[in-house]
Amino acid sequence: MKKVILPVLMSAMFVVPAVSHAEKQEPVKQIAPKAEQAMKKTGWVKEGNTWYFYDQNGVKKTGWLQDKEKWYHFDEDGSMVTDWRKIDGNWYYFDSNGYMATGWKNINGNWYYFNEDGTMIKDWKNINGKWYYFYEKGSMATNLNTINGKTYYFDDNGAMSTGVVYFGDPDGLHFGQWRYFNEDGSMARDWKNINGYWYYFNEDGMMQTDWVEVNGKWYYMIGNGMMQTGWVQVNGWYYMNADGAMQTGWVEVNGKWYYMNEDGTMKTGWLQKDGNWYYLQSNGAMAVGKHFIDGKWYSFKDNGVMM
Repeated sequence: MKKVILPVLMSAMFVVPAVSHAEKQEPVKQIAPKAEQAMKKTGWVKEGNTWYFYDQNGVKKTGWLQDKEKWYHFDEDGSMVTDWRKIDGNWYYFDSNGYMATGWKNINGNWYYFNEDGTMIKDWKNINGKWYYFYEKGSMATNLNTINGKTYYFDDNGAMSTGVVYFGDPDGLHFGQWRYFNEDGSMARDWKNINGYWYYFNEDGMMQTDWVEVNGKWYYMIGNGMMQTGWVQVNGWYYMNADGAMQTGWVEVNGKWYYMNEDGTMKTGWLQKDGNWYYLQSNGAMAVGKHFIDGKWYSFKDNGVMM
């Protein structure tokens, strides 16, 4: 019986461990890869150094966008525009935040003006009642500028000037450095009547003083530029007619005759003219009737000819 039991027991010993191992082994779990849920982008997103705007569907915005009263523009790839950009034939400027510029904007030391729709101004523009001029590339004009054959002056703020403007050393006013700009802003040249007085401006627009020759005639302008008429004393007496032109030869003034030399100075003393003798008194008036001259009596006809 012992011999029989031993094989049985040994057989049982080999069977039990197998069963025990099977009970302790935990079942292997097969874990499937979890699908990554994509997050939908909306609104402003910065990718690298570039800003984009995604709509509610997660699509990148292109073209124009208004966000909180500010306008932006995006390229075809959705990137936000900054700096200058030409769109549909018009120039716009977008700052580093992408804001579209309107109104006055200083860019690299130059002033520009943009309409409410952001388009850059070129040519003339009236802003708050003042006229400004902007070059082809948009920068604001200052100082003297010739536009369509006319010269204009724009002050340091860019506003077009009218009336009298002084050019030169501000500490040493010199009347010869004045220019005059008409109501339309164009610089005056040649003759100009201002408040009832005549002035003359040369080709450079400078107001003239002293003696001025215009079309072969001489005129005299006092220090403030006003043209003189009538008697003028400038190292001698001269007579200017109603048009301001200096007279030579015989001149009748208030019923009296005077003789003006070829250089315009008033003649005094004896004058021989066309074979006749005349006498011009110390005040320049031609003598008529009897006059005591250099200790002698002389008689002169009504036309001044000595008898």
